[in-house]
Amino acid sequence: MLICVLLSSGMVVKTDALLIDKIAAVVDGEVITYKDVQVAAILKVSDGDEKAVLQTLIDRILLLREAEKFKIAENGEDSRRIQKMLDDLKSSLTEERFYNVLREQNLTESEVIKMIKDKVRAEKFIDFRINFFVVISNDSINAFYAEHSEEFGEKPLSEVYEHIKTQLFSMESEKRLEEYLKGLRKRVKILVNL
Repeated sequence: MLICVLLSSGMVVKTDALLIDKIAAVVDGEVITYKDVQVAAILKVSDGDEKAVLQTLIDRILLLREAEKFKIAENGEDSRRIQKMLDDLKSSLTEERFYNVLREQNLTESEVIKMIKDKVRAEKFIDFRINFFVVISNDSINAFYAEHSEEFGEKPLSEVYEHIKTQLFSMESEKRLEEYLKGLRKRVKILVNL
């Protein structure tokens, strides 16, 4: 492909265009490239297909903006968690594969650490703004146990109580997060190029 550039002197220069990367989405001017989506999929930022990974990246941008507004910052515990996530990633891919991916994708370890930091910060915001307000009552747990008694067989409620509470908490958290994200998505301009 050949493009022409008009310089301020009025001179036209012909040059070959260089395609750096294709745009997968733009969130209020912030670009997500196909490379970002590929890297996120390789690094297991999100489960699912390319579309699911892209949606996770879009949501992450929105959550990080909210985290900034609420002044959610990294602390010592977060640093340990980030290092553990990096170590887990290296071992799940194998360290050799991890560094091969970095070379193939032209990434540095610092860029991967930033991705992990962003994930941790977004999760921290979710805990602060969403999960903090989720309360699972004993009545909800009892009702779930009664409605799903066939799943638990002969197990008494006391034995599955924490499991049910965790499951209900997760379901309510996901529901509230999705409602929150819907509100955020309505307030920004999102263009998707899939």
